[in-house]
Amino acid sequence: MVKLNWENKKDMNKNLESNITKYKNKFQEISFLIENKKSNIKKEINHTEWKNKLFWGENIEVLYYLLNFYENKIDLVYLDPPFFSGMDYHIHIKEQDKIYEDIAYHDRWNKDLDSYLQMLYERLILIRKLLSSKGLLFIHLDWHASHYIKIILDEIFGTNNFINSVVWYYYNKYSAGKKHLPRAHDDILIYSKTKQYTFNEIRIPREKPTKQLKRINVDGILKNFKDENGKVVYRIVKDKKLDDVWKIPCLQPASKHWVGYPNQKHHRLLERIIELGSNEGDLIIDLFCGSGTTLYAAEKLKRRWIGVDISKYAIYLTRRRILNYYSKINLNHKHYFNIYADSDQDKKDVISSNFFNKNLHIKQKK
Repeated sequence: MVKLNWENKKDMNKNLESNITKYKNKFQEISFLIENKKSNIKKEINHTEWKNKLFWGENIEVLYYLLNFYENKIDLVYLDPPFFSGMDYHIHIKEQDKIYEDIAYHDRWNKDLDSYLQMLYERLILIRKLLSSKGLLFIHLDWHASHYIKIILDEIFGTNNFINSVVWYYYNKYSAGKKHLPRAHDDILIYSKTKQYTFNEIRIPREKPTKQLKRINVDGILKNFKDENGKVVYRIVKDKKLDDVWKIPCLQPASKHWVGYPNQKHHRLLERIIELGSNEGDLIIDLFCGSGTTLYAAEKLKRRWIGVDISKYAIYLTRRRILNYYSKINLNHKHYFNIYADSDQDKKDVISSNFFNKNLHIKQKK
């Protein structure tokens, strides 16, 4: 098998079990602290009764933590990592009469591809251990590094567990450039852990109805259906089976679903992924949850979910988005999901400042 090597590629199996044990007590529930505007983080997580989970922290630490409780139990992973774009993504925040700027997330890596690949390699190994036997990984990439990451995925999951390379064709995104063709798609690679993975057939509307021959199965052979006069019969078909090119627009700032976080994905994209690769009640995880679109779609489609992000702005927006959804459907239970964090002093300071209860207006800096 072809394998990709880079400087300082580490054997992740060497300290795997000790790291899993090390992070077993890393995270505690902070939802009640946010509601009561306190900063003393003590409450541990109850794993016996399910509640959806939103983790505020470094996702590699969350992965080690989760392996203590959810190994072989995650049914779908959506991974939308930084793309190795060489940029930082800024946001504008308006708080009452005060306007300031901050960074939503970094994607520079000091132009060091080796560090970027090692970051993903470490997480992908742990993700595979979390996946259930019916589980699928959907990893969202673009032209910057998808060709490298495909080789890494083949190494970790096996070439025989590669399912599809989906092209997300976003036809409404402006792409400048005189020295290359306008870029109008991302890649979504799909891998399974075993051959028993969930994969639901989806049919989508055709752009216009089409006339097709009516076929029947005769002794295992498809033949044209004919009427009593011997003439072939046609049918009008209004839909078709979903293929690997998905024509879904980029979400625009004018949309009511726009929350202002950089590179927010369209909810229709995540709904399609979740419908394709899971069933009601299945457990979904998004390790770079950003604006919370995956978790919002999982709520709508009656899946359980775990979300992770290191950015306090991502946690703020995701929390507000899910609570707004509960309000919309008249689910008056704001503790249907819990938020978790470690006892880092910076996080305590953010909580005690009442940050998560502030009325912030956040938008992506152009």
